[in-house]
Amino acid sequence: MSRAEVRAQLNTFLTTPPVANVNQVLTSFPKQINFQVGSTSGQQTRAAAVIFIANEIESRIALGGASSGKKRIDYTVILQVFTHSMHRKSEDAMDDFDVIIDDIKNRLRSDHRFGDDNGQLVWQGAEPEISVDYGEPSTSDRGATETWASIQFQVTQIITA
Repeated sequence: MSRAEVRAQLNTFLTTPPVANVNQVLTSFPKQINFQVGSTSGQQTRAAAVIFIANEIESRIALGGASSGKKRIDYTVILQVFTHSMHRKSEDAMDDFDVIIDDIKNRLRSDHRFGDDNGQLVWQGAEPEISVDYGEPSTSDRGATETWASIQFQVTQIITA
């Protein structure tokens, strides 16, 4: 079990099927986000999400005595969401941003194993809470409204140790 496998599982979960207007889900921070990637003609608001594992805590649960047990690994995942909207009205850009964030949270709530049916990689995700921080919207030189959010949650693995 590894951080890379957790990121890959979450990437697959968030892209199959894709969350509306989230054009790309990245497993590491790019040098620059190209909001054209994955966009469709006429799409006013586009988003890129970056999966970042901020920390992990590992603890042992002694089930069965001193010689056998389980390890619990809790990863703190921060899903950084960056949006770029070409709506003329900032209110329309904010409406799209709100829908994107709500749709991502709904996806996270929809399956607490993030598509890992047997729970070998993800025993539990986005539990016991989802926490979101929001950035202040800004307007780029080209007139686009850009906003970001940081969606934080735990992913828990249980492994035999």
